[in-house]
Amino acid sequence: MRKLHSYGPSLIVLATALAVLVIGPFAVQELTFAHSKARIIQASERLENNGILEELNQAYRDIATLVEPSVVHISATQISWDRWGNRRESTSSGSGWIYDNEGHIVTNYHVVKDADRIQVQLHTGKLRDAELVEFDKFTDIAVIQIPAARLHPAALAEEEDQVKQGDLVFAFGSPFDFRFSMSSGVVSGTGRHVGVIRDDRGRPIGYENFIQVDAAINPGNSGGPLTDVRGRVIGMNTAIATGRQSSFDEGQFAGIGLAIPIDMIVPVVDQLISTGVVAKGYLGIEGANLAAPKLQELELRGFGGRGVKVTRSHEGGPAFTAGVRSDDIITHVNDAAVGTMNQLRSVISSMLPGDIARLRIWRDSEDKAQGVVRTIQVRLARLDTVQVAGVLPSDHPLDSLRVLGLARIDTSTHRLAREYDVPFREGVIVQAVVPGSQLDGVVDPGWIIVRVNDRLVRDVDEFFGYMERLDLQRGVRVTFVRPNGITFSPRLAAPSNR
Repeated sequence: MRKLHSYGPSLIVLATALAVLVIGPFAVQELTFAHSKARIIQASERLENNGILEELNQAYRDIATLVEPSVVHISATQISWDRWGNRRESTSSGSGWIYDNEGHIVTNYHVVKDADRIQVQLHTGKLRDAELVEFDKFTDIAVIQIPAARLHPAALAEEEDQVKQGDLVFAFGSPFDFRFSMSSGVVSGTGRHVGVIRDDRGRPIGYENFIQVDAAINPGNSGGPLTDVRGRVIGMNTAIATGRQSSFDEGQFAGIGLAIPIDMIVPVVDQLISTGVVAKGYLGIEGANLAAPKLQELELRGFGGRGVKVTRSHEGGPAFTAGVRSDDIITHVNDAAVGTMNQLRSVISSMLPGDIARLRIWRDSEDKAQGVVRTIQVRLARLDTVQVAGVLPSDHPLDSLRVLGLARIDTSTHRLAREYDVPFREGVIVQAVVPGSQLDGVVDPGWIIVRVNDRLVRDVDEFFGYMERLDLQRGVRVTFVRPNGITFSPRLAAPSNR
């Protein structure tokens, strides 16, 4: 029996050879064709009776049906004149999504930057003119608005629904002007910082905490929604990484797309709509990423994973007051893991002043033998770009103030008020004026700016937020308060270029 079994394959080969000799090559071809046909019929029957793929197919259709009415195509037109006075127009395009029933639409700032005319196309094909409401260049988020009538706002994911690596996602937009397109992929990573948000001089300025996806995102997708498997917006398509660089420049998709997460978008958008100025949370620490040798050393004392080492906790700051100290390692903020200083900075800046940041920290024991994990709740203060970063917002270099006669300003603080021997008042304190300017001999250091036109200013962020939307050549009324409390409201104007 064993011998017959071992000879089995050989007998089959011999029988096949005899069949070829006896029956002939034509008959063998017929048998092969019949065998292939049988396999095709079996596969067709299995697919017909297996509803899994059809259910998946229908789910994709349902997501498109749910999301598409909230997606818009945006055309941004810039008008310029050449040296002979001829009018020229250039138009760029991008995407966006309807945020609420009042007609607010969310998109990227770089999609509508410097646009003189903005037009929106709805999924129905109807065209509507849009107005720029406000923008925040530090997150590359802008809000535009169209008339509110028969709109379908997007459904938003809940803040607690954290995006995880491997999640299935869908990107909507107008890649290469193929309008209202949809692509799918998975989340390749989270917490990415690549330095694509830059000022006009190419300097990084942004708060980045991107979702990385492999869904096809190409030029024109910028500003469009990124959704989850339930059709809820989890992010906004913002940039692509090409073979050359990571940027907003034109280029073809190379497997890496980047999206701003929804938990960064909502606080910014809500503030842009309600107040026009974005206030960001401030923790009050300096930190550093953990290098590999340091991680290995910490593992011996019980630390596992990633985190940000606190190199300095500013005395009197929110973190210091709550109990955060130098050499603490922050591993989580509100249960979300943070592994780099850039990621921590972006997460905190997406929160509002007054919010509670629940920090999970790892701290060395006194004997340095084993560390302990603690949770510290920090009530965030307000981030002041000039005061904290030590630089002016990059789109407002010193030259943009000098034309008005302001050489140096800062947010008014009790410390600065004492330094200039003036009563403290909320606003922007003048530290120096430009010699020979319209303010020279009129305004002195220590005077405090409290209004721009009819809008109150509490700090330099609000001051720049208002000023950047004005035509300085047309003039702006700035209200100063003297040390004696008397106000002075001159109308300042930049010299004409003509």
